[in-house]
Amino acid sequence: MRAELTDLGGGVVRVTLPLPWALDHVHCYAVDDPAGWTIIDCGLGSRSTLEWWDEALEQLGRPEVRRIVLTHYHPDHLGASAGLAELTAAGEVVQGTLDARLTRLAWGEDADDDAFTRYLEHHGMPPAMAARSTEAEAATPVHPATPTLLVDEGDELDMQGERFAVLVLPGHADGHIALFGEDSGRLFSADVLLEEITPNVGRWPDTRHDPLGAYLHSLGRIDGLPATTVFPGHGPVIGDPARRTGEIRAHHAERLDVHQQALRDGARSAHDVAGVVWAAEGLGFHEQRFALVEAISHLERLEALGRARQDQPARWSPS
Repeated sequence: MRAELTDLGGGVVRVTLPLPWALDHVHCYAVDDPAGWTIIDCGLGSRSTLEWWDEALEQLGRPEVRRIVLTHYHPDHLGASAGLAELTAAGEVVQGTLDARLTRLAWGEDADDDAFTRYLEHHGMPPAMAARSTEAEAATPVHPATPTLLVDEGDELDMQGERFAVLVLPGHADGHIALFGEDSGRLFSADVLLEEITPNVGRWPDTRHDPLGAYLHSLGRIDGLPATTVFPGHGPVIGDPARRTGEIRAHHAERLDVHQQALRDGARSAHDVAGVVWAAEGLGFHEQRFALVEAISHLERLEALGRARQDQPARWSPS
């Protein structure tokens, strides 16, 4: 599989790149603009990704790229950014202020792999699996570009002569930014809102407490936007965001019930709870750690709701 280009109209081209996991693709976006194109997100930081980008840019007619926007620091969105910035000679790399700090902590020279292993073990993952998970995480190809412009909530970017508001929408990632066109109602949501799957909302070592609570608040913020079209990081374009936010909200309400029932049935660590919640899914190795951190986020939300408690660190029981 190579890059797949889809003209979505209005000068927006979706660039779909392969991923080597169960989630097998990521969408990036190239936005045509007489002042210079904007590319939103970059794909995984492999040599193949840059080869696919080179082919994609050729199909687009080698446009002048003014800017690259990084929505969040996860490998499939940020990984190829250094190489793509060089390939396009983009003069501007835009990233959220908090997200840039998290990038340095996760992928910089000071990244603490041992601490990540201890975190997984602390939440019940067997030591051998935790060590393998850390090795896999550390081996993920990520080569972040250095941002030239840091943005925060309330900032704006100009694309195609339209003002796009920068929204900080945490939950999937603490510093996740999205871009909302105030005239067209277009929302570049990356992983905040997806149609066919629910975004992973996990409590990673560098994530603030109760990310699910933050994510549900972010969904409420999307409900408050006059958004007409959502361009997500995976899956199809979303034409009715309010419908989809409602579906995801209902999904997490059900998941909270399932997590609480797992505690009632005797599960005590997040790893044990994840084993119950995801028992029917047949998760692969890569997905195991995502299930664990999502279990932690649901347990912290239950605690915030008074439906669970920590009897001791990382050991839970129902309230």
